[in-house]
Amino acid sequence: MFRQILIGAVASLAIAAPAAAQVVALGSTATGGTSQIGRALSATISEASPVQMRPQELANTADYIPLVNNGELEFGISNVVQLVNAVTGTGMSEGRPNPGLKMVATLMPFRAGYIVRKDSDIGGVADLKDRRVPVFSEGALGDYVTKAYLATEDLTLDDVNGVQVPNFPRMWNSFSEGSTDVTIVVVGAANSREFDATFGIRYLSFDDSPEALAAMQEWLPQSYMQTLDKDSGIPGIDEPTNIMVYDYTLFAAESTPDDVVYKVVEAIFNSEEALLANGPFWNGFAAGTMAKDVGVDYHPGAVQFYKDAGIWNE
Repeated sequence: MFRQILIGAVASLAIAAPAAAQVVALGSTATGGTSQIGRALSATISEASPVQMRPQELANTADYIPLVNNGELEFGISNVVQLVNAVTGTGMSEGRPNPGLKMVATLMPFRAGYIVRKDSDIGGVADLKDRRVPVFSEGALGDYVTKAYLATEDLTLDDVNGVQVPNFPRMWNSFSEGSTDVTIVVVGAANSREFDATFGIRYLSFDDSPEALAAMQEWLPQSYMQTLDKDSGIPGIDEPTNIMVYDYTLFAAESTPDDVVYKVVEAIFNSEEALLANGPFWNGFAAGTMAKDVGVDYHPGAVQFYKDAGIWNE
């Protein structure tokens, strides 16, 4: 009799209890713009769906891409250049293809550029010749970005006084300490605002001619230019300034269950207003462009949602 009562009680609790949340991991970085995007995305998805997303923050994107490829992490975020390189085993991932990565969503235009101290005599990228410029190990994201930026003025690493840095956080520290004359930042990122509050900053405007853009795209395929002005409200931009843009993406392991991916995409799609409220990083995000073709196969769970939402282009 006691056994029957116990079984009945357990069954009642099971019926009354809510379904267990599905917990998934998102590969992200511990600092910088990627970290801010990952935290905002995870919080929004966790709030808007039964999927509880937890950022798994590592030093570099290259550290977690293989973990997503192997299914150790369910999701990851990166710029589209790194994603395409990773899938195809080219560029930054030369000889190391990651065919287990599947596209989930285009998030927003990711805007970046060079900044200098406001009182610097460096007026543009061309003035970086013989100046102290942070440089990275060959093949790293920072290496590609630096070469792309310099190429817009027909400069190479041989034309600058390179200051070796192991990663982006160290690059920002070097700029703050005054051991470099320029640094790469994500436009509007928290650290750029801190720099501005401490000593004032100014963004360098890129040449937006077709020739300069083509030179940039040699290193960063699918990148493009955008002009911002003082009305953007971004510290360091007081006049029309051309900055570099590439799309930011959410991807998943091929092994991530279709229903989980579907729920994640649905949560993002229905949370446009909430995501835009997370600050300037999210400017340009639009639910209707999440299914953009970036040359990487989409996860079946994402495809199914986009078809149901009526925005999938065969």
